[in-house]
Amino acid sequence: MPKADDIVPPSKNATSASASSGTGQFETGIRYDLFTRLLHLCIVVGVVSQMLVSLVMVYPKPGRPENAWFELHEMVGLSLLGVFTAHWIWSIVKMRVFAEPLLLFPWFSTQARRALQQDLIETLREVRQFRLPYSRTATPLPAAIQGLGLLLGLFLAATGAIIFFGMEADGKMSGLIHGVKEVHGAVSVLMWVYLAVHPTLGILHHFAGHDVLTRVFWFGR
Repeated sequence: MPKADDIVPPSKNATSASASSGTGQFETGIRYDLFTRLLHLCIVVGVVSQMLVSLVMVYPKPGRPENAWFELHEMVGLSLLGVFTAHWIWSIVKMRVFAEPLLLFPWFSTQARRALQQDLIETLREVRQFRLPYSRTATPLPAAIQGLGLLLGLFLAATGAIIFFGMEADGKMSGLIHGVKEVHGAVSVLMWVYLAVHPTLGILHHFAGHDVLTRVFWFGR
């Protein structure tokens, strides 16, 4: 295991090599504008609260009413559905209007997949030297991972909305809605994993002297 002092920013040569490795056009032009930062902050607060509330909430069943935590889970979940949808729409608008690459979802672009592969190679090279890869602009690998998290959150919010509108007042569900509920619960485990990994990497970058957190959130530059 590397010591904290061993986790250092990549050298200028490594940064220059990354910029000239074929991913340069994907590393520039990404703007963490105020609206994006505000959406990101809402998502962080909403998702973390949702996952914590899920530990204490009680689902309604015939003969067993829901508790207040479940009602809060429903309301926050519906709000998050709007926030996730707004985030994806705004990302697409920035791509179409401001010509920004949609790094959050590179899977259908050959060029974007190639840049993602190259960034993964560069990242593994830095990790083998006990360094945290860092760039002041968005790069394909972190953006793609964030995109997966946004898709995961959108899926959970959407399936939660289906349960909300499909479940009867006493908690009765049709076979279809019950199936959606089971999928919703199973996929939520992946969100726990994402919450364990993604913020941890952000904290490591912060203590390594990188300004990742201040750039991503609305209070950053």
